[in-house]
Amino acid sequence: MSSINTNVAAMAAVRSLNTISGDMGRTQQRIETGLRISQANHDPAVFTIAQRMRADLNGLSAVMDSQSFGRASLSVARDAATRISNELGRLKQTITQGQQQGLDATTMNNQITSSLSNIDAFANSANFNGVNLINSNTGTLQVLRDITGSTTQVASSDMRSSAGGLNLAGLTVTQGARQISFDSSLAISDGAGFSVTVGTTTFVYEFNNNASLAGSAGPNTIVRAVEFTATQSPLNVLGSLIQAMAQDGINAGFDNNGNIIISNATNAGSGGNGLTAVTGATVTQIGGAQGAIQRVDGAIDTAGRILARIGAAVQQMEGLRDFSTQLRDSLREGLGALVDADLAEESARLTSLQTRQQLATQSLSIANQQSQSLLNLFR
Repeated sequence: MSSINTNVAAMAAVRSLNTISGDMGRTQQRIETGLRISQANHDPAVFTIAQRMRADLNGLSAVMDSQSFGRASLSVARDAATRISNELGRLKQTITQGQQQGLDATTMNNQITSSLSNIDAFANSANFNGVNLINSNTGTLQVLRDITGSTTQVASSDMRSSAGGLNLAGLTVTQGARQISFDSSLAISDGAGFSVTVGTTTFVYEFNNNASLAGSAGPNTIVRAVEFTATQSPLNVLGSLIQAMAQDGINAGFDNNGNIIISNATNAGSGGNGLTAVTGATVTQIGGAQGAIQRVDGAIDTAGRILARIGAAVQQMEGLRDFSTQLRDSLREGLGALVDADLAEESARLTSLQTRQQLATQSLSIANQQSQSLLNLFR
């Protein structure tokens, strides 16, 4: 039926043209933004997942910043600790030279003082943004591991020449380490033990074979129990004592004569702090070249342990940073697979839609001319 009131062909052409225009608008938006899904109404489920992934990427960016900061702080500490280790090597050379006859002891001691000042300067200047990991053993560096907020903690160390660090304060060419020597009357008994002072902290090591301790902790005083049984030999018990000291960072070990040499202690003694003296044990300070060199060797061992710990922490930070980088790239790749537009496909679609739009426009023009053709029927 032909009608001038209702132009069905024109209505169909308009609907087609509107549909094509809507498709063109969406295609142009994808080309402009580079995203196939940029709004929640495009695909609610996928958009929600994409937003969560974007939030994870933002959190991961903060994690990587924290790891970069931790890596930088540890690198500064590592470089300064290496300089301190090198200075200790030169200090040992000075101590050894100081034993040579004909050299002025005062001059050599001045060189030692200069080296100790350099060590303190290296330790105190190893700051990165207010963090120093080698001039105190009271701080902790916390670094984010992942976006859940879990952290990796790196304990600080003390590499100063004094005050609980390397314990080289007052070192001279003749000032040496502490030695615990034993005679044939050696007997290990409950409640006996040794006290060792490192910097300002005194460690009390009590031999114990029951549930109670005679020693009492106090300000700057720490009591450690060295457990033993009546069937153990004195040598085994003394080995346990050395292990307990090592856990507190004290350089102690047997020499070739069976004596215990403590190379980084400020002071040491038998008994004290509520303990009885160990029968058959004598604590003395070793003088001369042997004692001074052993004291420096103890500091070198301490510096080596700290360097190893810092080096391991640097490796850990590098591993965490590499993993975070890979995880970020994987998240970006996954997010792109979900929401990114295929621009080659969109370009082909846009060309097709432009052609369809032209055809729809011509179709609408033809449909609008149908009412004019009805006039010919009345001529």
